[in-house]
Amino acid sequence: MTLPALQRIGRAALALLLVALLGAGFAQSGEAESGDAEFGYVEGRIVDLVDRDAPPDGALVQLPDGRVIAADLPYPDPDGTFEVPAYRAGERVELYFAPGPDGTRQYVVSDWVRRPALAWLLGLFAVASFLVAGFKGLRAVAATGVSLAIVVAFIVPRILGGWDPVLVSLLGVGGILLLAIYFVHGISWSTTAALVGTFAAVAVTMVLGIGFSDGARLTGLGTEDAMFLLAAAPQVALRGLLLAGLLIGALGALTDITIVQASVVRELAHTDPSLGVRELYRRGMNVGRDHVGSLVNTLVLAYTGSGLSLLILLNVNDVSLARALNLELVASEVVHTLVGSVGLILAVPITTGLAAWWFRGDRLPLKPGELQHAHHH
Repeated sequence: MTLPALQRIGRAALALLLVALLGAGFAQSGEAESGDAEFGYVEGRIVDLVDRDAPPDGALVQLPDGRVIAADLPYPDPDGTFEVPAYRAGERVELYFAPGPDGTRQYVVSDWVRRPALAWLLGLFAVASFLVAGFKGLRAVAATGVSLAIVVAFIVPRILGGWDPVLVSLLGVGGILLLAIYFVHGISWSTTAALVGTFAAVAVTMVLGIGFSDGARLTGLGTEDAMFLLAAAPQVALRGLLLAGLLIGALGALTDITIVQASVVRELAHTDPSLGVRELYRRGMNVGRDHVGSLVNTLVLAYTGSGLSLLILLNVNDVSLARALNLELVASEVVHTLVGSVGLILAVPITTGLAAWWFRGDRLPLKPGELQHAHHH
């Protein structure tokens, strides 16, 4: 057996071990019941179902400490308009507990435990990344996880603390960009050009977002989530939160396109050092135009897919297109999509021009493996 074949087998074995560990770890994790809490949630596994003469039916559920308790199942929908899957023996479920009329603790099955399925999906994501892209794929998975941690552990708490959401998001975006570019692709002149180009595109996107949010008179109160947030955390600046979401949402596509453009220009300059700035820019833009077309389509479809239920609801209620576009809920999504797309488009000439200036005449030293992260066109 050849060495490359052995390496592929080793990669597959490592990836399968990773997914098994992830699946086992998440499957065994659970929330323990607090003996002091009057109300709360606990997880368990259904060991048997109990048919009753009158609804609701019941279930015997084994808790993490080994006890088996009786719990009520949810009442069925009386109209039969919305049917959910039935609970089955062996499934892990979440229970809500509260004092009953006689003062004893009563349990109700409130939901399924979904973490094991999510863990296996995460493992599949890591396996696919590793088998296709090797350790760079695993670095990308790790960078994605840390980026989400930055959003959850840094950006969200500070916005809740009353900080300006745009400023907090810009700081968080800086950390995400360093991870997404330097950690995954390494430190080189190509990745530095991509980083600077992405920061410039983010700045343009922010300016456009502020300008068109003002022009469209967006208040940030267009969704039910925003209304609940206003009641629960009135210190949060909802307009700023709208802009912060715009910046974070466009970031992934921006890094992808700037890495490609910087790498393409770097490759051209290294292959033919006689090319000047204008020729490097022209050839780099030939690739950039193709990439823009696909990424803008991806961005628009991603926003459309997330709002598909809203589009159907508007159609059911016979809301005209003019009226729909005037609703803040729709207008804010349009601003998100178009401003993000404009920032994405402008990232191409910005990064290409910067890279053409830096790399003209192959003046900067090429690091080992610097061009291996370029997309192939």
